[in-house]
Amino acid sequence: MAEIDTQAFKKADWASCMERVKQKDKQAFALVFTHFSPRLKQFAYRHMGNEQVALEIVQDALATVWQKSALFDGEKSSLSTWIYTIARNLCFDTLRKQKGRDAHIHSEDIWPNDYCPPDMVEHYSPETEMLKQQIVKYLDILPDAQRKVVKAVYLEELPHQQVAEMFDIPLGTVKSRLRLAVEKLRNTIEADKL
Repeated sequence: MAEIDTQAFKKADWASCMERVKQKDKQAFALVFTHFSPRLKQFAYRHMGNEQVALEIVQDALATVWQKSALFDGEKSSLSTWIYTIARNLCFDTLRKQKGRDAHIHSEDIWPNDYCPPDMVEHYSPETEMLKQQIVKYLDILPDAQRKVVKAVYLEELPHQQVAEMFDIPLGTVKSRLRLAVEKLRNTIEADKL
């Protein structure tokens, strides 16, 4: 099959592609998958802040596109709108499930959002450096095991899985040490503000 440039695809091209996906045409689905997966990964990563979770959301979203292709109506919306809506809903569901479990710690858990405007998070900013200095200032209050994990995740910006391998501990232990450390840091920072 010749290489098809999906960059030039318009709404009607995607709609006809999806008509073929509805007939379980794997080549048509491969076009959808190849075009949308990198874009969805960026989208999910921005919402979730965790690459592994973002990849799972991309897989789930595109599996839903394949399984529920019959629900797509090209008259009502463009394919990209439909796919991003599926991905956004999966992000919300995942965040809702995590809320009780604190599965992924975000920097907002330590510092309020007004410290670091969301549009600055993706770029180097003085706010980010200020937050890092603040974390360094309070690191000494943490037990050694928690301090090492916080340094690796927040200061060296390593993925949780890599930190687990680095210290030869389970991923769950990395997350629980982070959660405990975040709680202690938050309480200390708030107490110092009083």
